[in-house]
Amino acid sequence: MPLDHYEDDDDKDSGSKGARKDFDCPDCNANNPVEEPLEDGQEVLCNYCGMQYSVKALDNGRFKFKEL
Repeated sequence: MPLDHYEDDDDKDSGSKGARKDFDCPDCNANNPVEEPLEDGQEVLCNYCGMQYSVKALDNGRFKFKEL
């Protein structure tokens, strides 16, 4: 396997491969980055419209957002 000289060390998080670190606001459709990967029960804030949501993890790996 060839060496990847452009590989980023931040991509080597243990166990968080493929974890979502952003969400699209259900109200204004803006993309919002988050520092920690999304998890069930987490509360997130849209940085554009100011709406707050509770995160619900679904069985298929997707997330649903409920307005608070």
